[in-house]
Amino acid sequence: MRCRPSLPDARRITLQQGDDLTMRPQHVLALAVLVILATGNPAVVNAQRRNAAVEGVWRVVDEVDRRPDGSLIKTGPAAGYNGLLIFTNSGYMSSTIMPKGRTWRRETVTPAELRDTFEGASAHAGRYECDTEKHTVRMENILSLDPADEGKWDVVGYRLQRDTLELSGPWMYNGEKLTFTIRLARLK
Repeated sequence: MRCRPSLPDARRITLQQGDDLTMRPQHVLALAVLVILATGNPAVVNAQRRNAAVEGVWRVVDEVDRRPDGSLIKTGPAAGYNGLLIFTNSGYMSSTIMPKGRTWRRETVTPAELRDTFEGASAHAGRYECDTEKHTVRMENILSLDPADEGKWDVVGYRLQRDTLELSGPWMYNGEKLTFTIRLARLK
């Protein structure tokens, strides 16, 4: 039977001038995790406000936008979007959506190319809560590509069929109120 090595008696440890007392990065991370586990994290969403079926990583398939009369309108880039949406089992989410067809490089990008990318992009991270009766999900924007969105909650409808998730809700485009529907496929 192996015995665990014991820790030195703290009363017998003496520090010398010049001893390095800084914590290594991995120790700081371990300490932070320990504090969170020991004290509990109020931001973790309880099981009643989660839907385990939406948890996971989702890839953007397509987006459809409709006017109030139900007619289709094309609002995004002609090539569509690439993107990921992640819902964790601890109640956090992260989404990044970028327009397809970008070819610029950081070293040579023009202001117009950056503006076009920004206009077609979306990035958010924060908490989420599902209402399984109303089929809605609330997402808090702790971080956002658009600083005006930070601290706000978005509420969108969701529909889940096996490995396909659809999110839909209202949004404004050129002063016109539209309804978006984003279809996502679960990554396995």
